[in-house]
Amino acid sequence: MTHHSGINAPEEIRLLDGGGALQLLWENGEISRLASTALRRACRCAHCEAARRRGTDLVDDDVSIRDVAMADLGALQLTFSDGHDRGRFPWSYLYRLDSLCRLDNNAEAPP
Repeated sequence: MTHHSGINAPEEIRLLDGGGALQLLWENGEISRLASTALRRACRCAHCEAARRRGTDLVDDDVSIRDVAMADLGALQLTFSDGHDRGRFPWSYLYRLDSLCRLDNNAEAPP
C-alpha cells in the first residue's frame, strides 16, 4: 500500500459500466463508486479550475473514463472520452469525493 496524506492506495481500482464510473475498494473495507461525469467535473488541473472560475462547464453528460493509470505514488491519472487527461487525483481527494459526488448525486466539483 502506498501512503499519501493519511490515505493509503485503494486495494482495488475498477472501471464500471463501460467507463461510466470508477470503483475503489479501500483498505478499511469502504467502497467508493464515482460517476465519470462527477470525476471529470472535479478535475483540478489549471485549465479546469480556470473554466470553473469563469462559470463554464466543460463536461458533457455522456463523458466516460477511457483509461486509469498511476500518476505518481499517491494519485491516479484519468483519461476521459473527451480526450482530457491533465488532472491528477490523489488518494485523499478521491476518498473525499466519495461523500461529495456519489453516483446518485450530481454534485458539482468541491472547492
